[in-house]
Amino acid sequence: MLKSLFALLLIGMLSSGLSPNAAQAHPKRVVKVLPRGHVVVHAGKVRYHYHAGVFYRPVRGGFVVVRAPVGAIVPVLPVGYRVVHVHGRVYYCHNGVYYRPIWHRGRRAYLVVDLHLDL
Repeated sequence: MLKSLFALLLIGMLSSGLSPNAAQAHPKRVVKVLPRGHVVVHAGKVRYHYHAGVFYRPVRGGFVVVRAPVGAIVPVLPVGYRVVHVHGRVYYCHNGVYYRPIWHRGRRAYLVVDLHLDL
């Protein structure tokens, strides 16, 4: 009984977007409600929602998890990032997504980059 309850709880968490690592690993997954604390970010003129390293786009019936858009600026790094040094520059990496620290509107922020283009 307890194992079944735990399994149902885990399935509920994954389907509601509460596990950023699982969500990032499964792009195109649709969630009905965005996680509490998400922020709106833009990459060019495209609007995204961001939370804990996961990016979402609105679709009919909810929001779809998408790959991190190059050019998006996020206010905070996801928990569990690692520091990477490339050609004397500092980057932060989380789930294969690279962020470069920048100043944006007078505050520290992080730009999603494609290291192959940024070098």
